[in-house]
Amino acid sequence: MGLFRKQEKVEEMLDGYYSKCDSCFDLFERAFEVFFEEGIGPSFTAAVDATHRAESQADDLRREIELTLYGKALLPESRGDILGLLETFDLMPNIAETVGFVVSYEGDVIPEELKAEYKRLVAVNVEGYRLARKAADQLMSNPKVVLHTTTEVDQKESASDTIERSLIRQAFKLNVDAGTKLMLKEMFLLTGDISDRAQKVADRIALIAIKRQI
Repeated sequence: MGLFRKQEKVEEMLDGYYSKCDSCFDLFERAFEVFFEEGIGPSFTAAVDATHRAESQADDLRREIELTLYGKALLPESRGDILGLLETFDLMPNIAETVGFVVSYEGDVIPEELKAEYKRLVAVNVEGYRLARKAADQLMSNPKVVLHTTTEVDQKESASDTIERSLIRQAFKLNVDAGTKLMLKEMFLLTGDISDRAQKVADRIALIAIKRQI
């Protein structure tokens, strides 16, 4: 197989991987729609389980791409860029799965007065993922526009930090035991980790895009 055909194959595999990550976040978003409407119950648990399955399938695809790349499917520089990007990108569906799992076990402790702001936190972090995903597409198709999108990722991460800190402050003012306060803090920090990881993806994509334009 020629180098060009090998590159096409890798790009096809990357498309499949990114699509599976999208499915993971679609299911994550659906799980939290159920959570905010109905609370923790069979529908929420089923959506969290589906998120886990999508994340596992994305992992399988990532490993397959890595094996293909280690088989020298691309030039060394391009191979290193993609391997590094995959390693960083994979942290996003991974933490989404973790957030769903933690909330399925501890979400009952979130008081009603904090749910609206927590809903905002979840939404901002999903938006952070979507923008990082957009930047990954742009890297393959139009690297010159990547830096605008990566700046938007940074803005979402900053917005997430603001909401996260507000929620933690409010949690520690509640008239509840210390264990509950710590559980709430853990949930808010874990949810905010999605946009933190999206920013790391965006930073890596920005560097690759700059290299390709030099």
